[in-house]
Parts: sequence; structure tokens; C-alpha cells
Amino acid sequence: MEIGAIEAAVRSPKGDLHHPVTKLICLETTQANCGGRCLPVEYIDKVGELAKKHGLKLHIDGARIFNASVALGVPVKRIVQAADSVSICLSKGIGAPVGSVIVGSKEFITKERWLRKTLGGGMRQIGVLCAAALVALHENVAKLEDDHKKARFLAEGLNRIERLRVNVAAVETNIIYVDIPEDPKFGAEEACKSLEDVGVLVIPQATFRIRIVLHHQISDVDVEYVLSCFEKMF
Repeated sequence: MEIGAIEAAVRSPKGDLHHPVTKLICLETTQANCGGRCLPVEYIDKVGELAKKHGLKLHIDGARIFNASVALGVPVKRIVQAADSVSICLSKGIGAPVGSVIVGSKEFITKERWLRKTLGGGMRQIGVLCAAALVALHENVAKLEDDHKKARFLAEGLNRIERLRVNVAAVETNIIYVDIPEDPKFGAEEACKSLEDVGVLVIPQATFRIRIVLHHQISDVDVEYVLSCFEKMF
């Protein structure tokens, strides 16, 4: 979304009383619906400047922010420099069994703890999950580059299959979208079910689009197997 379009969408307190006033801008990186693409740091900085100009807060949905960091070659702290708050999923990108964290100023976190309690949040003996999350942070971030390389290799292989289409240039991290033939009798849901029957777990993104996500437990042999399954199917 262009900066000008974001600014045009900001609703002023002096505007129409029938509409809510804008208080927050949210960005996601990597952007899942765009195939795991990364927002440039310069873009995030400009959105941060825009937010300050209008007295707004900037939140970054960083569910896969470590993927973005590796792909861009930029530290996470630099990516989020302009943000007021950041949410990070520990299970999606780096493979912890469960868990997310929210990051912000001390004042912000104090307020969020109260809100968490108000909404019934909180868990006992959370240290067990924290231990797994620390392993993910310390060991799995270094494996993300390999995930990205395998995703690119798989995307290129799928794109060589005559009846499939993949925007290889859009595969910046570990997500691939595969467009399949528009056969009303065999769409993405049917294809995903057939792939599941042979041990390949993917999901339909649209009627004729399949979403594939790689992680550190997917080997080179697995990638070759997935390619062979698609070749047999299409």
C-alpha cells in the first residue's frame, strides 16, 4: 500500500461523526497474503513518520519477522525501529510448539498486562513453554536461510511444470503460492486432499491456488518428493 494511500485513509477527529477516528496503523512483515514478502525497512520508517505526523501509533505484526530479518539481512531491532509495538509469533517462523510475545515500552507492557488479566489471559507454569521458545530463538533462527533457499528451489521446480504457475520472484522467504489449472472438478481443495493422501500437507489459498510453507524440518529429500507429487498430479 502506497504511503499516500495510507495517509488518505487516516480519519481525523474533525471528520465525519459517523466514522471512527484513526488511532493506529498496522503493518505485517513478512506479508503472508503476498507470499511471505518483506516490507523494506525504508518503507516502515516512512509509515512511522506518517504515524507521528498524525499522532497515531504504529504496530507491526511480526509473526514471521525473523524470516524478514534473514531475507533482508537486517537486524530485527532495525526493522521495528519506527514501531510503538510489535507482536512476534514463536511458532510460525521459528518452530516453537506454541506462543507469541508482544514487545513495546515499559509503560506499554504494564498496560498490556492489565488488559491481559482483564480479558482472562495468563497461564500457570509457563516456564515449560518459555524453555521451548528459547530453544527456537537460539537454534532455529539460524536455520531460516536454508528454509528460504529450499522454498526458492521448490518454487522454481514447480514453475517448470507446464500446467502450474508460480511467481518465483515473489518467493522471498518460506511461503509459496502455486496456481493450478482452473478445472471446476479439481480445484485447490481437491488437490490438497490428494496431496495429503501421499503425505504432503498444504492448504488451499483460493479456488485454484495452493499455499506451501516450508520449515526447518523439511529436508532436501522432502522438497524433491513434493516436486514429484506435483508432477504426477499435474
